[in-house]
Amino acid sequence: MHPIEVARRRRIGRLVVAAATLAAAIGSGVGAAGATGSLGSGSLGSGSLGSGSAEGSGMWPYADTGWVTLHGDPANRKQQLGVDTAAEYTRWTALEGAAVLTAPVLLPNGNLAVTTGKAEGNANLHILDRLGNTVWEAPGWSGKDGVDSAAIMSSPIVDVDGNIYIADADQFWSYTSGGSLRWVIDLPAAPTPNPFATGARPINPFVTAVFTKDGGVLGTTAFGQVVVVDRATGELRAPILQLPGTLAKRHTKTAMSPSMWSDGIMDPAVRDPIFQIIMGGIVQSANTPAVDERTGRVFVAATDVVQDKGALYGLDVTPPRAGQPGSVSIGFSAQMGPGSGSSPVLSPDGRLVYTCDDEGLLYAFDASTGEQVWSAPSNAAAAAVTVDAGGDIYVLTNPGVASAFDETGEKLWDADLSAVTAAALPVNDVYGAPIVRGNGNPTVVNDAVLIEVYFGYDVPVQGYPVSVPVKAAIVELDPATGVARRTVAIASDSTEGLLAVAPDGRMFSTLGAMTSTAIAPLAPMVNPNLPDGLEVMRPQGGLDGFLPVS
Repeated sequence: MHPIEVARRRRIGRLVVAAATLAAAIGSGVGAAGATGSLGSGSLGSGSLGSGSAEGSGMWPYADTGWVTLHGDPANRKQQLGVDTAAEYTRWTALEGAAVLTAPVLLPNGNLAVTTGKAEGNANLHILDRLGNTVWEAPGWSGKDGVDSAAIMSSPIVDVDGNIYIADADQFWSYTSGGSLRWVIDLPAAPTPNPFATGARPINPFVTAVFTKDGGVLGTTAFGQVVVVDRATGELRAPILQLPGTLAKRHTKTAMSPSMWSDGIMDPAVRDPIFQIIMGGIVQSANTPAVDERTGRVFVAATDVVQDKGALYGLDVTPPRAGQPGSVSIGFSAQMGPGSGSSPVLSPDGRLVYTCDDEGLLYAFDASTGEQVWSAPSNAAAAAVTVDAGGDIYVLTNPGVASAFDETGEKLWDADLSAVTAAALPVNDVYGAPIVRGNGNPTVVNDAVLIEVYFGYDVPVQGYPVSVPVKAAIVELDPATGVARRTVAIASDSTEGLLAVAPDGRMFSTLGAMTSTAIAPLAPMVNPNLPDGLEVMRPQGGLDGFLPVS
């Protein structure tokens, strides 16, 4: 799924210093509900490490609700195979005025948990009911009190008891499904000096945590620290592992528009950090780990030890035993092309791990050895791939919308949305034929691939075409051919995220407003040239919920 000055080149030594500084903070997490703690004291990993609560029963700790993490399930496959698309949907919209970048998750009581990135004084963890009404929110934040604006980079995750876990700029929080704070701990600090733009907050969030097979909670921070804590207490379960990769360079290939996420839709102090993380700039890891529920191995895409290269890491987690702390070790490291890659995705049988690099190369790695099995040029955006039950792979592409590959890396098709594009917008006298752009990762349902797009026009600006959105939509693709069957629903704003689908057929579209806010200054120039009733998409933000009409 997404830059101003050139970043300074940073050496491993700087990271070691950061790790040592962090180690000075590794200590006793927390031992009581509602208590606070930090990641402790002593040398790296030798502080007061908990032996763990009674979580090591082997029970997979995710809630059985059908969509419990950013990409739906622990393997990041983004599928809801028991759902048929409905002929018609009704739509509600919640949280207008706040960008939403990561998918909501489903709680056992039927409610949704979703995050935003609003400035100090606002809430950023929200629990909504089936119709988008607010059930409860975390308190408006101030300093380290309350879930802060960097939570926008992370989906909550939900355990079997309905407890919610969410990271922000510098802390990791756990709430009950009813809104009671269970615990909060400090996360490792971002490097010093602040690597982000002047005036930005030095954030170091998880890009969505995961549960380990033995029942812990694991997160990889943006700057490559792998942290495992106890679900019940927040106490550290293993020494923090610092991934060995270098820091990525500042992303400058795509400029961040001055209007992007402006006018209060996102906290100005996190705009540059969030943009860099989305685009894989400055940080080490900008993705959600995948977990193999058979072996417990955790897969993380991050930077390599070689500057400007990415790597896939296979991490093995050993739980605490007999009063001794657990451990996290690197089982393998497999080099990729540039960037920190996309969130890893496991094949249906768990043999292969898929990811993409920043040059659009799609990789398949052996999940046991890390050996590269194949790679294929795909034009894939640096966004996670999707896998169906038969093993076919779907990727968001740029340019274009989507492409499909089989499990051997052979391309099956490039998506064809010509008919739905022509039906969405007329040919314009000034700008010509309408265009379509992919605007979110594909999601697989029964006999269909759903993808979020926008329809608009290429508008010449200073001699270059700029794709200007007019309508945002969810489109249904034939998984056998890639031909668009129909436009399923119209969204309220540009999406830039993930389409979450519940087992009962509800769909949830995150309105990231990244494109709409960036393009907003062009509206006065473009709107007079559009037919009556059409205009450049207005920034709104929020979350769209689509309910099937029976």
